[in-house]
Amino acid sequence: MSLSKFREVSICQVCFEAFEVQGNKLPKLLDCGHSFCLGDCSQLHKDGAISCPLDRSFTRGPLANLKTNFTVVDLIAEMNQVSNSAESSSNRQAVCEGCDKPSVVDMYCTKCETDMCSECAGRTIHQKHGVVPLKQKAKAIKPKCKEHDDMPLNLYCEQCKVVCCLMCMNVGDHKGHPVIPAKQASQNAKKDLLEIGTAVAAFNSRIEADLHATSTNKQESERLLYAIEANIKSHFQVVVRAAKAREQVLLNEIRTTQEDEMLQFDFQTKQLVLLSSEVSFVTDRISSLDKESDEVTLLSDVPRLDLMLQSLKKQQSAFGEPQPPSQISFVCTNISGQVSALGQLKCLKAEAQRKAAEEKARQAEAERKAAEEKARQAQRLAILDDAIAQRPAQRIPPNAQRIYPYDV
Repeated sequence: MSLSKFREVSICQVCFEAFEVQGNKLPKLLDCGHSFCLGDCSQLHKDGAISCPLDRSFTRGPLANLKTNFTVVDLIAEMNQVSNSAESSSNRQAVCEGCDKPSVVDMYCTKCETDMCSECAGRTIHQKHGVVPLKQKAKAIKPKCKEHDDMPLNLYCEQCKVVCCLMCMNVGDHKGHPVIPAKQASQNAKKDLLEIGTAVAAFNSRIEADLHATSTNKQESERLLYAIEANIKSHFQVVVRAAKAREQVLLNEIRTTQEDEMLQFDFQTKQLVLLSSEVSFVTDRISSLDKESDEVTLLSDVPRLDLMLQSLKKQQSAFGEPQPPSQISFVCTNISGQVSALGQLKCLKAEAQRKAAEEKARQAEAERKAAEEKARQAQRLAILDDAIAQRPAQRIPPNAQRIYPYDV
């Protein structure tokens, strides 16, 4: 790996300071693949997540779960080892770049970018530049421009939003562009980062509030659904009970009608049986008279038989023709309109109760009329029985115990 590439991967892109193998400068790896030092990650960690400053992707979870970028750590350790080996070698035989004398070179000027002895490092000019031990040289070295290898990236182009060197600003791609010192841009970026973190926290709070509201709305919707279902079941239970009551009323009405018709049929059957017996008597009497030789008996009975026939015809015409059973039917009418609201079920219930009361009154009236008809039929049967009982005994043929409701 080239030195410029190593410098690029060994520097945190937030604070622009070199990574270390331990402490707050330890490189931590985000889910998006970018690495930042532990100190900057702790500042970026808000509400349980880190927003990557480069691609705005989120890495969620506690800070302790961040993985260390051991690839960078191994590179730094290897470069430190190489630097220490070179330092040990130069300590034995090195020429100070400050005084050009063989000496123990153990200091580094960050501005002059020269290795020097302790004596040269103690001079005022280098103290103003900034002197660090030679062991910290790798960390003190600032990244260099890719276009101009010997120029540090100490400027920031506000138009292109990238760091650049002095040559880039004067003769390079960023000539004429507004630039500011990279350190100032870094401080501004940290302020922007805090603002973004605050905005992200507010946005996250809004998302959590929306999630809570959605969960509450779901629970309320379920509660309303259960309440509506219970209300529908309750109202339709009322309708079902009213329908069953109506069913019972109709069944009772049909049974009453059938009982009345059965009584009428029994009465007609009894009278027709009585007429049939009278007809049989006349028929037998005609047969016996046809063989009768006594002229007096024949002349006296024929007029009587004719009177009996006329009487039978009158009785038969009084009965009338046998009536067929009533055409009782029940038609289930389809309700063309749908109930528009659950409140109408109460109206249906009241209507059903009113109709049930009317049916009950009609049923009571029908029962009263049926009782009166039964009484009249019983009275007519009693009259017929009395008439039959008063008929002379000699009128009954010896071979049939028959009675008649008239006097011949």
